[in-house]
Amino acid sequence: MSVTHTTSLITGSINTLFGWPGRKLIRSILYVINLMTFSTLALRDWFSKNHIFNSRSYSTTVAQIIFTGVDALPTITFLGLATGFLFTFRLISITNSLGGTEDIINLLITIICLSVGPFLAAIIIISRTGSAIVVDIGNMKLHGEIEALEYLGININDYLVAPRIISTAISQLAITVYFTVIALLTGIIISALFVNPAHFGFIYKINNSITPYFVSIFVVKNLVFGFVIATVACYNGLRVQNSPTELPQRTTASIVQSLSFLFAIDGLLTFAIFI
Repeated sequence: MSVTHTTSLITGSINTLFGWPGRKLIRSILYVINLMTFSTLALRDWFSKNHIFNSRSYSTTVAQIIFTGVDALPTITFLGLATGFLFTFRLISITNSLGGTEDIINLLITIICLSVGPFLAAIIIISRTGSAIVVDIGNMKLHGEIEALEYLGININDYLVAPRIISTAISQLAITVYFTVIALLTGIIISALFVNPAHFGFIYKINNSITPYFVSIFVVKNLVFGFVIATVACYNGLRVQNSPTELPQRTTASIVQSLSFLFAIDGLLTFAIFI
């Protein structure tokens, strides 16, 4: 083998090695741009055709909120109680021996309210609502219902996509608030009953420590989580074409992509908060 041929092989291997991450990065950026364009157009169509006080405008959204939020309350309640015992109670017990009351309050707000709560609520929504949206819209695509609606002049963005995005974002916020309250109260009550009755005072101290800055971060984070989950689910559902085998593939892709986006968004928000 000649030196020239060997050099060309090495060069080609290096280009392939460094070219794959670049292509992957470009595809990821283009995919994010597609999702942003997709959700923006859907919300634009919804807001341009609906009025906030028109019952027709929010009937579909309310129905989706009931499915996403209300129907998930038993699961959220159980997880909130379990989290209160497994995380909040143990966190209070450990921190109580290492630091003061202020350290305990800061840890509870940072870990339970801003980290554990949003993520567990998002995982439940991804597994229930996200997968259901993909299956629902995907089946409509397979059976020609989407095409029939378009022939009837019905805007798919207004009728199917935007209500799911809006309702999932609202439900994510509401579920996280409910979950966080249960997780905090359960851990504090158990700690007060079995460790120190003075821990009941943590309820008032946490309430006093909640600032507008904290509330804004909490609200924005949960709304973005719900927005991303629904957008990814709707996008993957509409990408189903002709084969029923695409439905489980798109459902799996939606779950994996949603989780990946949530980790990335959480990292970016955490970096923005603490810099």
